[in-house]
Amino acid sequence: MLSLLLMWLAGTSVMPLVVGGAIGAVSPRVLRPCASRLGRQVFWAALAALVTHLVLVGSGLLRDGAVLDYASVLAAAVAASVLACRRTRR
Repeated sequence: MLSLLLMWLAGTSVMPLVVGGAIGAVSPRVLRPCASRLGRQVFWAALAALVTHLVLVGSGLLRDGAVLDYASVLAAAVAASVLACRRTRR
């Protein structure tokens, strides 16, 4: 049972980590007055995307690969990037 969980987790974690990491990597250029480091941006965006994806898909609210799943991953990554920029601006 544990091996099935780990296989599912590995299979479903790729998309949110890649999408969140890409959004985090691009966000310092898009959000111009952003003093946050690139690594921090990538980390927080990927983590937010992954947690959102795992909660929505793992709870059964959305299917893996659904349009709303992708939209929620994008929204979570963008929100985390904006918050990370605002946190370091103060």
